Amino acid sequence: MANKNKIIAARFPQKDAKLLKKVCEARGEDISGFVRRAVKRDLARLSFYTKNEKKALGVDRGERH
Repeated sequence: MANKNKIIAARFPQKDAKLLKKVCEARGEDISGFVRRAVKRDLARLSFYTKNEKKALGVDRGERH
């Protein structure tokens, strides 16, 4: 079966890149995982995911707007 993943590159200001690296090292995770989770959380916040997916990402906490 073919790999369904797509590589996406992003540019960051040097200051943000250094901070991102520092945070990831402290958490024991790689930058890719951090960025994937951040993007997923934002997509969930924008309601592109189901209620259960939002909950798993820590987005849906029964908040009303």
